[in-house]
Amino acid sequence: MPIDRFYVILNPTAGRGAAARVRAVVEREMAKAGAAVTVAETARRGHAAELAEAAARDGWPAVVAVGGDGTVHEVVNGLMRAANGGPSVPLGIIGVGSGNDFALLAGVAKDPEWAVRRMTQAQPRAVDVGRVGDEWFSNGVGIGLDARVAIEVDRRRRFRGMAMYLHALFGVLRAFRPPRMTVELDGERVAEGPMTLVTIGNGGRHGGGFWICPDASIDDGVLDVCTCDGLGTLGILSFLPRVMRGTHTGAACVHMHRATRVRVTSPDPLPVHADGEIIADDARELNIEIHPGRLRVLA
Repeated sequence: MPIDRFYVILNPTAGRGAAARVRAVVEREMAKAGAAVTVAETARRGHAAELAEAAARDGWPAVVAVGGDGTVHEVVNGLMRAANGGPSVPLGIIGVGSGNDFALLAGVAKDPEWAVRRMTQAQPRAVDVGRVGDEWFSNGVGIGLDARVAIEVDRRRRFRGMAMYLHALFGVLRAFRPPRMTVELDGERVAEGPMTLVTIGNGGRHGGGFWICPDASIDDGVLDVCTCDGLGTLGILSFLPRVMRGTHTGAACVHMHRATRVRVTSPDPLPVHADGEIIADDARELNIEIHPGRLRVLA
C-alpha cells in the first residue's frame, strides 16, 4: 500500500529561498493524494539530521527532504542513526537546491509537483549508503581539490549551480597544491604520492554537474574510486571540462577503481567533504565503507 503519512523537513534557505516557496505545493499535492503531512522548517546547520532522527524514532512511515544535497545529506544521517543497523525509514526528496546530485541519480522528478505525486504512489527502493568515520553519505566523499572547492562554495553564496562551483574553483586554484596521499582499497595499496583529488563515489555526479565517477551506481553494492595524480593549474584547467562530461577516465593521470572499503592517509592536512558538506579540513586518516541496500528512497 502507498505511504499516506509524511514528515517533511524543509530548509527555507535552500536554493536561495526556493524551498520555502514550494511549501504550499507540497501541502497541496499531499492533500490531493489523501496523505497526511507535517512540515518542519530547519533553523540551523545540523537541524535536519536531528528532525529526521526524531521523526524516524517517533514512527513516521516516511521522511521527506525539501532542499539541496546538503539537506538530503543531513536527513540521511538522521535516518541512518535511527535505523540502528537496519534499513532506513523511506526517504522522499524534493530537490530545490543548487546541485541536487543525489536526487537526479535516484530518479526524483525535477518538478516539485511531480516529485510529490510520485512519492505518494511509489514503493521504497533500496539503495546503497556510505559511511566515513561517523558520517553517512548518500552520494560520495571528496578529498583534495573538490573538497577545497566545497569549502569555498560554503563561503560564497552569490551564485547558484555551476556558476557557484566555478567561481569557487578559480579562487581555490591560486593557492592549491596537491596533498600527498596513500590510498588503500579493500586492504591493498593502489596509489601513493601527490594527488589532485581522490573521490569515492556511491553515485556518479558531484558538485552540481561533475561526473567524477561516471560509471557509479547507487545500488551496485560497491564504491567507485577516482584518483587523479598531482596536477598544476594548467593541467587542472584542461582536465575539468572532461570531468564535466565524464570523459576523463581515459586520461593518463586518472585511475578508476572499485572497492567496498577505502582507507586514505596523508602526512598533509586533508580537506574532506561528504555530499558537498565539509566534514574536515585537516584529516590525516579516513576510513570509508559501503552499506548495500540500507537506504530506502521514494522516487
